[in-house]
Amino acid sequence: MFLPRAAKAAKADLNGKMNVALIGVGGIGSLSISTLRDFDRARFSAFCDVDDARAAKGYGEFPNVPKFRDFRKMLDKMGREIDGVVISTPDHMHYPIAAWALKAGKHVYCQKPLARTVWETRKLREIAEGSGLVTQMGNQGHTFDGWRSVKEWSDAGIIGKIEDIYSWTDRPIWPQGALGRPPEEAVPASLDYGLWLGVAPYAPYSPKSTHFNWRGYRDYGTGAGGDMACHVLDVSYSAFDLGLPRKISGDSTEYSEFAWPMQTTAHLEFKNRRGAKGKIRLHWFDGGRRPKDVKRVDQNFIDDPKTKNGTLIVGTKETVFVNEYGMNPAVFPREKMVELKRSGALPAPSVPRSQFAGNPQREWVAACFDGKQPPANFSYASEFTEMSLLMLVPIFERGSLKYDAEKMAFSGRPSADKYLSSLYEYKREFIA
Repeated sequence: MFLPRAAKAAKADLNGKMNVALIGVGGIGSLSISTLRDFDRARFSAFCDVDDARAAKGYGEFPNVPKFRDFRKMLDKMGREIDGVVISTPDHMHYPIAAWALKAGKHVYCQKPLARTVWETRKLREIAEGSGLVTQMGNQGHTFDGWRSVKEWSDAGIIGKIEDIYSWTDRPIWPQGALGRPPEEAVPASLDYGLWLGVAPYAPYSPKSTHFNWRGYRDYGTGAGGDMACHVLDVSYSAFDLGLPRKISGDSTEYSEFAWPMQTTAHLEFKNRRGAKGKIRLHWFDGGRRPKDVKRVDQNFIDDPKTKNGTLIVGTKETVFVNEYGMNPAVFPREKMVELKRSGALPAPSVPRSQFAGNPQREWVAACFDGKQPPANFSYASEFTEMSLLMLVPIFERGSLKYDAEKMAFSGRPSADKYLSSLYEYKREFIA
């Protein structure tokens, strides 16, 4: 395992701090600053953001940290002073930046989803596994005990065989639907719009499709499913070793050439030893849609506006509820959970816990020093993200789809295969 320079000479190198560069300082990137600023094993060696105004607060807090707009120039100029990078950009730039950084010999932490297309997730896994570098995807729920507890309950036979999993989210909370391109506006002086577009095809600038709102646009984001599935589905994917589905179907409201629909539903079927009759069915709902008629669950609980994001796991014996980050899982209803606790039926912890619950970026830094991959490394994140992105395909291809994971193709439906790869060709300068 390749160790960062700081880990190789921990005592000699200014108390052994890891030199971390942030690619994306405004928006979600600001969380990297708040998470790592006081962590005694990390220091900021460089900042990169395409928008000086969005990054102004972070820049102001660390005036002596070198600033860049172009991540390539940053890595070229300061490569020897950077051990790892944290990527907090729109989805469409995850793959090119992560691939570039890995090939430059840098450990990589990338926000979820790992990439914008299935092909990109697989390619990143290939590059990461061949690099010997430490990688992590930023879904904090994987650091919590939730999926570990549910796995232990399943192993102990408390839940029984898994029949159905129902997950839902209140996203999108940004514009989506049958939208056209917003009207062009003047590009702010603080923004390098060409660098913001990166590998995406050219489109006139509008604040209605950049920054936070990019999630709803197909060239840049992955909609509500891509935004939240890597949170909401982590317990199910991790606790039951779901892998990739063999069948997919679903429907949605209207969408456009540019934007994702406001509401989608997806149904996935997995061949799985933990499932009743050897299969598990997963049902996804977004945009305000909710499941109906879930075994052992009062519909009022599901429809409660306070339950904005959640998962219900239905077994042959019990039903389990977990929130969006998988914290505090509980057998439903509450009285049954109380009974299980009092009787001592719940098993003792057996799956190793994280020392950094709720702090995946610190977990990544610590893993770089230890020379070990964290649980949410790119090998895990690639397949998990692929599973999440597959839910988007029924938006365009209706009817039941059979997925051949080995071939990364839909059996008998070649028209659906194009949604597994990029909708555009990579610009030559961004091919790592």
